[in-house]
Amino acid sequence: MIRPTTCPICQHVAPQASVNAYFPFCSERCKLVDFSRWWDGKYQIVDHLDEDRLLELQERTDSNSRHDSSDAEEY
Repeated sequence: MIRPTTCPICQHVAPQASVNAYFPFCSERCKLVDFSRWWDGKYQIVDHLDEDRLLELQERTDSNSRHDSSDAEEY
């Protein structure tokens, strides 16, 4: 037997997507609560960075900053 999907916000059973426009949420309210939490920064996707990856991202950011400032000087 397939277990019913529960709403990640209120834990009530969420009707299947074929009859529920808000799936995997049970209602529009729960969908908006979830959106609000993302918007307010309560949810985060965390990427664990090792030192090499951190340096690579920093160099890329520095390179983009230099590129952006040189473009601004042309105008």
